[in-house]
Order: sequence, then structure tokens, then C-alpha cells
Amino acid sequence: MSGTPTVPSGIDDYRKINRSAWAYLAAHGSDSSQPYQPDQLAAAGQHLRASGFLPNKGVGRVLVLGGGGGQQGPLFASMGYDVTVADLSPDQLRRDQDFADQLGIDLECVELDMLNLEFLYGRDFDLVHQPISACYVPDVRLLYLQVAQVLRPGGWYDVEHWNPVHVQLRGCGEWVDSSYLVERPQLPGEPVVWHPDAPGDHTVVCWHFVHPLDRLIGGLCRAGFVVRQLAERTHGDPQAPPGSHEHLAAYVPPFLRMLAQRSWRP
Repeated sequence: MSGTPTVPSGIDDYRKINRSAWAYLAAHGSDSSQPYQPDQLAAAGQHLRASGFLPNKGVGRVLVLGGGGGQQGPLFASMGYDVTVADLSPDQLRRDQDFADQLGIDLECVELDMLNLEFLYGRDFDLVHQPISACYVPDVRLLYLQVAQVLRPGGWYDVEHWNPVHVQLRGCGEWVDSSYLVERPQLPGEPVVWHPDAPGDHTVVCWHFVHPLDRLIGGLCRAGFVVRQLAERTHGDPQAPPGSHEHLAAYVPPFLRMLAQRSWRP
């Protein structure tokens, strides 16, 4: 396709860097590496059904994209869907497979980069569910084109993004002199070095990328999707300790979620 975006040369290291970071985080108890317990599965299933982001009809085959860690994949499988989990991190995928084996449910795990889903072309999934993970890749437009290639006509894409303003903040949300400071410009494709909370090792590095709203929302439409629902996830509390997630959310909603339907394929 003429004009199809590509990963800029010189930053292919995002795969190696982020895979290495998640290997460390998975081994050291990241919240996103903790498989759901049975009671959590039941509660999460009820919440998902009530959220308005799960189509009621026509969904059987589900791709959980960038969502390894033993949570979303086993959740959809426990609800009776035919589920594939695709993630860049083999360590995260191992948690999905181990938990699925423990529960006695079927789950397919595939290690790949979300910017190249060629291995899954022709599968025609009914739903692609993507928790917050696009911030780890340099071009969300290329991501959307890949998702369009693996969804059936009329298929659904449920994706949640980290608010790009959060990536632009000093310290990704540091409270300084009674303010949250925006210190990074919008430079799509330029990595933002992030030092996650890594117990015992402050040298662990992950790369984040700022995706402007024109690309997060407009790019989805240009990739052949119609946005059916859009919501911000807030849960902010201005009385919470400054610098906490709850306090920051009262100033800048942290997450943007969209439910889109594939109307045509680029």
C-alpha cells in the first residue's frame, strides 16, 4: 500500500530493550505479571460484560494483543471464547500458558511483535482485545494496519491506550512545586526512556513512545475502522497524596479506551 508507515530505521532496538525489561518485571512481581485468581476471574468477567466494550453477538475467536501475563487471555478463555494471546515477551506468555494449564482451559500463545502480525494473517478474528501496550511501539498507525489484517470484515477492536500526556510529564507523573509538569514535546517515533519500579535494580530501562491523538484516534479511522465507543478511565482523587496514581488521574485521565469496528481493509 502506498504511503504505509514503517518503523523508522535506527530504533528497532525497542524490541530488544522492551523484551528485556519485561523479562525482569515478570520475574519480579509486576502487577501485569500476576495471573488472576479464580475469584478475580469471575469478577473481571462480570465487569467486562457490563463495560459496554464486549459485543454481545458474533464473537467466538479472540486475539489478546500485547496482553501476556496471565490475566486477559485466561479471562476470555474462561468465558468460553477461542483465544490466542500474542505478546513480545516469552516470560509474560509463559504465565498465560501455566495459568491456562492450571485451570484446564485451552489457550494459544504466540510470541511476536504487534507491528508484524503476518503469522496471524488469514485467521479472521472476531475480536482483538488490546490492553495498554501500544506505548511500547514507535508507530501506532502501523499497529492499526496490522490489526486490520487479522480481523474479519465487521470484526471488533477493543483497545485501551495510555494518555500520551502522561508520557510527556516529568517523571511520568512527578509532583513538582504543586504542579505536574509537561516537559517533553510530541515527537512521534522518538523513544522516551522509562525506568520502571524494578525491585533491586534501578538500571532496568523500558522505551515508551508518545502517540498524538491524531494518530491514536484519527489513525484508527484511516486504517479502515469506525469508532463505536470512546471512554476515559479516570478514578481520580484530588485528595490523594500528590504524585500518586489517584492524584494524577484527577488532573489528567490516565487511559483512553475505544471500541472500533473494521469496515474496510487498507
